[in-house]
Amino acid sequence: MSEPATPPVPDPFAMWREWVSQSERQWNKFFNDVMGTDQYTETMSRFMDTYVNAQKSLGETMGRYFTTLNVATRTDLLALGERLLAIENRLKSIDERLGPPAAGDEARATPSVAVARPPRTKKPPAS
Repeated sequence: MSEPATPPVPDPFAMWREWVSQSERQWNKFFNDVMGTDQYTETMSRFMDTYVNAQKSLGETMGRYFTTLNVATRTDLLALGERLLAIENRLKSIDERLGPPAAGDEARATPSVAVARPPRTKKPPAS
């Protein structure tokens, strides 16, 4: 005797994947329709203007606060970094103009320069 064919067991994950896919299509259509309107563009424009103004105001307020506390601001640190970079570039160009250190030139070859001592002319007392 042949056994009756049993119907396949429904796959719950397949149903879930189908639901997610349909939901995603519906949400995409909804948001594409909404973002395509002039009202959405105007609203986002006003929001971005408000955000930029608030950020500018906060930056100015924090700058005054840090100045009152005598603490460096971001602008101060950026300016200092630019000045340091300019100094490094000038030193590099000076170093390139001077050329590589000569073989007998120990003063340029070593970072610390030896201090010349005066000659010793005084003799110790004879005992």
